[in-house]
Amino acid sequence: MTVPVTDLMHGAQWAKYYVNKYLTADLPNRINRYRSGWNLDSSELPTPEFFLTYEPIALDHWPTIITVCISTSPFERMMQGRQGDPLYRVTYSMRTYIWAKTEGSEAVTLLRDRLTTVLRSALMDKPCLTRYDSETDADIFIDESSLREEFSDLTLIKGDRVLAGAYLGYDLILNEVIYRDQIAAITGYDIESYNMRSTTESF
Repeated sequence: MTVPVTDLMHGAQWAKYYVNKYLTADLPNRINRYRSGWNLDSSELPTPEFFLTYEPIALDHWPTIITVCISTSPFERMMQGRQGDPLYRVTYSMRTYIWAKTEGSEAVTLLRDRLTTVLRSALMDKPCLTRYDSETDADIFIDESSLREEFSDLTLIKGDRVLAGAYLGYDLILNEVIYRDQIAAITGYDIESYNMRSTTESF
């Protein structure tokens, strides 16, 4: 039975999972470095453990970072992988959103823009996937030329509370080898069936 390639690829859910897992591991130290370099306190650039939430049921953690996969490109057959296995490339159109809420339009704008700067630098570092998942041979990277920033208008929530949002859009490219048996390779046999066939053919 031939297994469709789509059953073997990680897919859009993996692309999202990779970004989330990478940011969770990378942002705490990165934000601390930026905070020290800019001489800021935790109210001006919060500690990541308090706000890194992905696909929350409700937006009740501020700031909040959410990654979504917008679309998937057709599979592109690349060169042969190791031992002749086919290598496929899939491009996922991704967005990572940043939502910030605080008092005053100037304060929330600065918070959003600082977080966007830190997040952009994190995504552009082209981290190695195997550092975060040693079980896969997939190679994932972000196309730097595809990165774009979009900022929302400020929204007054209640009193002096203001909400500001932004997202970084980018193409996440996944190269993955689809392992398969070699043509005409023997993977196993039934010795009883073989003996019965040999006996019949001898007559």
